[in-house]
Amino acid sequence: MKKTRKTITSVTLAISMAAMLGACSSGGSSTEGTASPAQTDVSQAESSPNSQPSSNQASAPQEEEAVTLRFASWQSNHDAGNQAVADAFHELHPNITVQFDYYGDMNSKDYLQKVDIMLMGQEPIDLVMAPSFADYVVRAESGSYLGLNQFFQEEGLTAEDEFNVVVPVNEDVYGIPGELKYNLVLINKDMLDAAGLSVPSLDWTWEDYRSYAKALTHGSGPDTVYGSYFHSWGSTNLYGISSAKEGNSYFNSDGTLAFDSDAFRDFLQMRYDMENVDLSSTPLADVKALNMNYRDQFFNGTIAMLPMGSFMFSDIGNEKYAHDFVTTFARMPLWDSQDPHYNTVSGNFFAVASTSQHPKEAYEFLKFWCQEGVSIKGMFISNEKGADKMESTSRIVSGFEDLIDMDALTVVMQDPDWVDSYEEFTPSYQSEIDSLLTEETDIYLLGSQSLDDTISNLMSRGNVIIEENK
Repeated sequence: MKKTRKTITSVTLAISMAAMLGACSSGGSSTEGTASPAQTDVSQAESSPNSQPSSNQASAPQEEEAVTLRFASWQSNHDAGNQAVADAFHELHPNITVQFDYYGDMNSKDYLQKVDIMLMGQEPIDLVMAPSFADYVVRAESGSYLGLNQFFQEEGLTAEDEFNVVVPVNEDVYGIPGELKYNLVLINKDMLDAAGLSVPSLDWTWEDYRSYAKALTHGSGPDTVYGSYFHSWGSTNLYGISSAKEGNSYFNSDGTLAFDSDAFRDFLQMRYDMENVDLSSTPLADVKALNMNYRDQFFNGTIAMLPMGSFMFSDIGNEKYAHDFVTTFARMPLWDSQDPHYNTVSGNFFAVASTSQHPKEAYEFLKFWCQEGVSIKGMFISNEKGADKMESTSRIVSGFEDLIDMDALTVVMQDPDWVDSYEEFTPSYQSEIDSLLTEETDIYLLGSQSLDDTISNLMSRGNVIIEENK
């Protein structure tokens, strides 16, 4: 396989960023890009207009046109897996080569800033990514992606026939979340056993979580091991809402803000008490002041429980986070043991760029990437219709099962009451609401504002954002 790489000089494009913000609801400066083609040489006969083919040449079937698809990604660390998927596709379609161009170096924000500018400049790109529902919707509405319904219809299909999670925008599907991630709780099983606690059941509650955190906290001063850890993202404070209802946790089904719900208030109060009264969860002040990395905190053994995403499965076997304890798992807690088992879905979206010069071929590869490709890479949970979540998970953790409580993980991933919960409604201004959420909840959790004022500010300021975007 021939492999080349090219480098694009990094520059700061403040003026372009401002223009992009107006046109695409996104902005930023450019970053470095490298190209890595997954390529097998495709021979292509050349002939002049005046040449006369022999009788044998005339009767031979005409070769398909050689096509190179340009796939812009930020997942530079996944290059080997990406190449493997492209090679497998090339075996089925010898005329199609896929070239991966990497921007952002595993930083999706930098990637979006660069690629948005490229698309605005009409640079030919065939396949692109978005790291979240909100990022996907903004770009679908701005015209950055091609609608996929036309391609599915040509095959007599719908996106819903092929995939579990489908997010239409204005009655068309512009991207597929091909690499799914779910929230769950990672637990240091050695600490769990030492505290005499059993692996939580599928119907455990936030009250149970708080009790476990108290029992798992030990040590004092700089040697304190906290039973719980909530990361600094504002969206972490939506865990309570996502336990209580299906769909977008920022909004109610009618598009109004959900910050005045009991579930939101109760979770914020519980988190504040755990960090400042029980002293059983790492204080937000420490998380921010020390710029804590949640992976380091868990794998270094300074916390016992970590609510996070299934994207951490592969980290357990990563030598960068070498450790000698077993990780066990629990589903995200419920408010009441009888509540529905909502499981929040996130994932990377994959789309055909509006500037694609080969949209049909790009669609064919996109489908392959989001179906067979997920199994080939073995790094994410498949969104393919009928796919088994535990089968995907087993591929991810293959080779380091000794570091995982496979029985507990199987119970979580094969929950018979599992309900996929994802953002069917995602307004273009959701990122503004998320920034507001982080700002106001930080002030409360750091002790500088009451809970009532926090919720009042979120509702009033959030409604101003909604009005400004009507």
